[in-house]
Amino acid sequence: MTGSDIRSERSGPRSIETWLSEHPEFPEHYEHTACLGKQRKRTKATRAIGSSKRRALGIIQPNAMAPPSPTKNNTGIKGKQASQRTPITPKTSRTRSGKQPEPPEDPEATPRAISHHSILTNTLRFDPRDQAGAEVEAGNLEDDHSEESKQESSTRSSQRSLSPRKARAYMQDADISVQLAKIPSSDYPFPSAAQSLRNDLRALQKRQGLLDISIREIAKGKLGIDDEDAVYKTPESTVSPEESFRYLRTWHNVLEIESAAEECEVEDDAEASWNTEVHSRILREALRGHWRSKNIWYKDITTAKIFDKELLPKVPGLSAKNKLVDFAIIVRPPVSSVLDGAIKMKCASMPPKTINQTDAPYVRNKPIAISMEVKRPAGNEDIAVVELQTWVTAHYKMLKVLLDSNDAPGTFELPILPLVQVQGHTWNLWIAEYKETEDQIIIHRKISLGSTDEVVGIYQLIASVQRLAQWVAEEYQPWWIKAVLGVDPKTLGVGS
Repeated sequence: MTGSDIRSERSGPRSIETWLSEHPEFPEHYEHTACLGKQRKRTKATRAIGSSKRRALGIIQPNAMAPPSPTKNNTGIKGKQASQRTPITPKTSRTRSGKQPEPPEDPEATPRAISHHSILTNTLRFDPRDQAGAEVEAGNLEDDHSEESKQESSTRSSQRSLSPRKARAYMQDADISVQLAKIPSSDYPFPSAAQSLRNDLRALQKRQGLLDISIREIAKGKLGIDDEDAVYKTPESTVSPEESFRYLRTWHNVLEIESAAEECEVEDDAEASWNTEVHSRILREALRGHWRSKNIWYKDITTAKIFDKELLPKVPGLSAKNKLVDFAIIVRPPVSSVLDGAIKMKCASMPPKTINQTDAPYVRNKPIAISMEVKRPAGNEDIAVVELQTWVTAHYKMLKVLLDSNDAPGTFELPILPLVQVQGHTWNLWIAEYKETEDQIIIHRKISLGSTDEVVGIYQLIASVQRLAQWVAEEYQPWWIKAVLGVDPKTLGVGS
């Protein structure tokens, strides 16, 4: 080792910038250019990019035969020398919201019971700036067939997801246990309050008397069944021109719905297309006219969220989508009516400014009676089960909050809550029942409502939805007015 080498070693390691500055910029300036072989032509832009990358990374590529060009004295970069630049360090992984991802919940943790007092006094941490409601802080359910889950898969990678099948099992151990029961079940008797509804819906399954006799000639040969006579009503009296027009309009609408449903299936359309082209049209056809005049209507609530996690089932590790259900059959009194004013006064008295489990502006002052969840033909039914379990739990919890805030005398038993589950063409009814003594929800399923893959099935659906509307008008609406508003429904001309 020479003396100069010793002095250099003692003076410390040479910097990369110093080493680079000792080399010529172009290969042809080297004495041994011939040994470099055929040189690839490099433009000025590529030389600049290569130099900047090496300077930023602070490394020399080992396979580079020609040394990089020397670095210029860049004193003009914000007044700093290149050697004084701040080194690049990896950033800490964060979520889109900018927050550190929270660790997964402990599955062994003890579920925490809901405090109705906190809902009334602490406003459930309600933020008035977020009218869409608080985010459901529980991740997302995985659905292999869901377009939304595919689009958001990159944001979920840091979250711990709970499979829908496990979530269904964990629901049994929630603060309010949710049990699924077949109809009939020896363990869970069917609720007497829903027996009349069940009987009428089972009678509609026979598909007798669904069509009016006035459209018989038009519908002949287009029903797709052998015994067409059974589907027509027995004429009781002469049909008025207005009724004849209504029956004819329904016939044409049913044909259009059948065509749209077939198109959605063949084209493998998204859930939103099914909702727009098929489901909303069935609900509108069933509820227009008579039932709308009885304050019964429907709403598309695909953007509605449960406004606070205190209303969710207390299941450690539970994952739930923010978008929980698709439609709701609601109580919608005329604007400026006495009932409308009473409901809005009650809504204003609640800290979250809503009377439902969601604070979506379009339904916050319209009582939800029946909830409806939709899945495409290839959709995951387990997800639909968990979503309806979650939604009906929040519904019952909110009803308990409303009853606790009411000064009306007497004790009111929570009513049954019908749930509609749609899988492709098939519509089924579930009946949710709350048992106060056991603090338990029993979901009885299933009762067929009809299907959209045939004309007669659509007529059955329309008649089934109208029977559900009758239950809302004659049973749920009077109960809600008396129990929540503390008013005799008869004084408002509602119910019996």
